[in-house]
Amino acid sequence: MESRLALSTSSPTALLARWGTALLRLLPAEAAHDVGMWMLERDLIDFLPLPSLSPLLDGMDAQVPGVGDLAHPIGLAAGFDKNARAPKGFSRMGLSFLELGTITPRPQSGNPKPRLFRLEDQDGLINRMGFNSHGAERVRSRLEKLAWNHDPVPLGINLGKNKETSEDAAIEDYSHGLEVFAPYARYFVINVSSPNTEGLRGLANEHFLKELAFRHKKDLGKIWVKLDPDMPRKTFQSLVEALAEAGFQGLVLTNTHRVERPEKGGMSGHPIALQANACLEWAYEVTRGSLPLIASGGILSGQDVYQRIARGASAVQIYTSLVYRGPLAVFMMLQELRNEMDLRGVKFLSDVKGSYYHESQSRSSNP
Repeated sequence: MESRLALSTSSPTALLARWGTALLRLLPAEAAHDVGMWMLERDLIDFLPLPSLSPLLDGMDAQVPGVGDLAHPIGLAAGFDKNARAPKGFSRMGLSFLELGTITPRPQSGNPKPRLFRLEDQDGLINRMGFNSHGAERVRSRLEKLAWNHDPVPLGINLGKNKETSEDAAIEDYSHGLEVFAPYARYFVINVSSPNTEGLRGLANEHFLKELAFRHKKDLGKIWVKLDPDMPRKTFQSLVEALAEAGFQGLVLTNTHRVERPEKGGMSGHPIALQANACLEWAYEVTRGSLPLIASGGILSGQDVYQRIARGASAVQIYTSLVYRGPLAVFMMLQELRNEMDLRGVKFLSDVKGSYYHESQSRSSNP
């Protein structure tokens, strides 16, 4: 097993990354994020001698319909690179696919600061960013210059509505984004699940999403929908069933959990892991694996990745783990995932998908 390990926790690279991450956490949360993005945007991560992923990737590949064939299942969640500033830097960190955004049609500054808070004792975050976005045209120009190659690392766009756009007019905002970014995105995610834009979650209804699907039915093979974890089970499962019938490619589960304390906003990280797991189980119960799922929310370790894949996810996305584990997060999580697979005698990650339900049936039939 030792020959497969790509990274020692006592190596100079690991120590440097750990110290750098600790120093950033001395800053207020959003300031630390801005410094990190500044460094990634300028390719400063190239000066960090990152270890090779290759020793860990045997049997780790993941096939995600509408996204692509991935070297491994760990991608970037929306919210970290909202404006396509640093896709090269995130790719260099080892992420297998990237989701940029949320992007709104017109520029907007988002909610007043402070609006991002660490919950260090819980490995969590609370944000109330409010879709701070450079706007579709500026981001489109950036992507046009980038000329991204999607084959090694597919790139997707997460779309939202502007704050001042009414619910009645919201479909135009999403349609605008789908049209503007069509030449630049491998896939899209419709964000109707953030708790930080008033009225946004009200769009997570069958009527609105079926109307959007009808308007863009030629592109449904590349359109996903991101749902929140706060719906009652019956409402959630009814919506999942409707989205499957409408022809959307898949679901991203889940966005942040709405909270009022200790700060108002959306909670991410370890505190929402159980909710996010439950949503995967609810969706799988309805679709029996026929609708592709990408897991997000509370994924901080390789063991977490394993459990989401076991619950039917084709791949996972991370955000909060990058804050707490730093630029080596993907390498460490893949190492942990490899150890988990070896411990369980699993050679191919594809064999893990949906295994939670088979094991549950086996347990119930053999009390």
